[in-house]
This record gives sequence, C-alpha cells and structure tokens, in this order.
Amino acid sequence: MGKRVLFIIDQIKTGGAEKILLEYDKYLLSHGYKTKIFVLYNDNERYEYGCRANTSNIIVKTIQQFKLYWKLRTVINNYKPDVLFSFLERSNILASWLPTTAIKVVTVHNILSIQYKKLHPILFRIMKKVIRTCYSRVPILIAVSNSIKCDLMKKYNLAGDNIIVVTNKTDPFKIEIASNEPIFEFEWDHNAKYLINIGRFCHQKAQWKVIKTIKYLKTNYPELNMKGIIMGDGELKSALYKYRAKLHLEDEIIIMPYQKNPYKFIKKSDIFLLPSYFEGCPIVLSEVIALGIPFVGSKPAVPIDYFCSDISEWNNATFEITNFSDFDYNIDSETKEIGEKVIKQLSTLSSVSGTRQWNESNNKEKQFDEYTKLIED
Repeated sequence: MGKRVLFIIDQIKTGGAEKILLEYDKYLLSHGYKTKIFVLYNDNERYEYGCRANTSNIIVKTIQQFKLYWKLRTVINNYKPDVLFSFLERSNILASWLPTTAIKVVTVHNILSIQYKKLHPILFRIMKKVIRTCYSRVPILIAVSNSIKCDLMKKYNLAGDNIIVVTNKTDPFKIEIASNEPIFEFEWDHNAKYLINIGRFCHQKAQWKVIKTIKYLKTNYPELNMKGIIMGDGELKSALYKYRAKLHLEDEIIIMPYQKNPYKFIKKSDIFLLPSYFEGCPIVLSEVIALGIPFVGSKPAVPIDYFCSDISEWNNATFEITNFSDFDYNIDSETKEIGEKVIKQLSTLSSVSGTRQWNESNNKEKQFDEYTKLIED
C-alpha cells in the first residue's frame, strides 16, 4: 500500500502552484498512494479547509493562524499521513511547526526577496526571520528554479543542504493536441502579428507593460500590424480595460477571461510576453516553450534554467526591470527595450533555439517522478 500524503496549500484558485498540486495529487492516486488536500482559505466544500476567507485585519489574521495550526493538528492526528507536502509560504510556515513524524516537503514558487519587497521594512525583517527559521527546520525544500535557491541562500542565509531544484514541466503531447483546436471566440486576423500574455491580473504580472509595448510596436513598426491577447482575471481587470482605452487600443488588444484551452491561442500567436516583476518557474512559459513559440520576459520572470547552452540567448530574451510605476503613459526606455527585444525574437527565434535542450526533458511525469523519489528515499 502506498504512503498517505497530506497536501497543504494556502488556497485553490488559478495559480501555478495550485495547478501543480492538483496534477500531482492525480499522479499519486494513479500510483497507489492515498492523498488528502487541506486548504487554508477556501469556501469550496470539495476540500477540507481551515477558514472561509483570509483577512487583512492583523488581529484577526493572527487568530486565524492559531486556528489553522490547531485544525491541521487535528487533521494530522486523524489522517496520520506519512508525508506532509505543502505549497506557498503560509502553508510552508505552518507545516514546518506541526508536530508529526511524517516526512515534510515544502515548495517555494517565487523569488521571495522580490515578492516581499513592498512590505514595510520592519515587517520585511520579521518575515525574513520567520522564513529563515521555518525553512531551516524542514528536511526537504523544493525550489522550482536555481534563481529561487540562490535567493534563499543569499537573502535568507539558508545553508542550502536541504534545497532541491525541480523545475516545473508540462505534458507536451496533450498540449500539442489541444493547440490544434480551432478558435471561435473571436475572428483571427491573419494579416496581423499577435503578442500574447496569460496570467492573473495583478501588480506582480504587470500586464499594463504588455499594453504599452503594443503601443510602442504599433507606433514604430506599423507594418507588423501588431495585435495583442491578454488572458486572465484578477483585481486589476477594470484598470487594464481603462488603460487600453486610454492608449486607444480597444480594437488592437483582446482582454479575455481564462480559457479551458489556452494552448490554441498560444500556438497561433507569434510571441509571448512575460513582464512580471517576479516569478518562480512559470508553468505558462513551459507551455509556450513546448509549443515552440518565441518569448520575451523580465529577468526575474524567466528562469535561466531553461537555457542550457548559452547565457547570451537568455539575455537576448530578457530585459531589466527599470520602471516600477503603475499605468503611466510615457513610452520610456524600458518599453523601448521590451519592444526591440520582441522585434529581435520575431526574426531570430533565439529563445526557441536557446531552450531546445531543456525542452527535451520538459515532461510532467519526470517532474513528479523527482517529487516522488524525494518522499520515498
């Protein structure tokens, strides 16, 4: 009989960590393991959960943490897992303190020193100490890129002995089949070049940079007839609509909700743009690479792990983040750099050739095999 695995995660919405957890859960069930998913904040009766919603009130939030801790202790006492497998920081921190003989595996999906950069300096120092203390306690810490491992070691003073790098991969065969489905959602302009972005509409993902880049390309390279697709949902949805209107791009940029099959849109697009302020190992980029689509992204968003042969190819596909302001209208040096990188990728496809070696092992089964080896050793 396979081991009993308890998954712990902050929430289950549309993020990459959530997607990995749900897919790994299916993988383990198909290999004879028993699994249970515990969600810290959730109003979906499908999963056992601690609280219905997170709160911004610091006093209530503190009370919630104690409630979550004791509820998890009860779950552990009843379920008796052999493995605790946690995703995202709140879950990782709680898991690190839970008294159990189960193997503890925590996963880190973002560059934390950038993720928490906006915190007040005092809160940042507290969070830094909490993360260092908690992550030093666990036997296995999975970082989804070497950049994250380096960040944990340099910024959080972790020794690194317990940190294993396992990058996020995809199922290329399924993606390729799905990508061949026709597009009915809107009329595709075959005389245009399409730039696509997929992600949650939030500050981290910086989709307004996508809109501004398309403005730059239409102004400076009108012969391309550049158009855009921005797919997702989130708190900045209405702001992105207003920003698109302010730049008079309503007919040039399609803003649409998440699609069941995003791959058909990626496959027909000419380039993918990922301007995020930070990422870990974005699954969507693995999917873009699997479909052979060129891409441009910020240096904190594109893992150098993808580029196996020549760092210059990584530099050709990435840009430095110089502008942290929200929704400004100036075509600044950063916008120009992104636009020119897009033009170069459209002609050279160096991001495609630079990731070819990594893409040969871009296989979800291999990723989950690596996970499973860690909990069996």
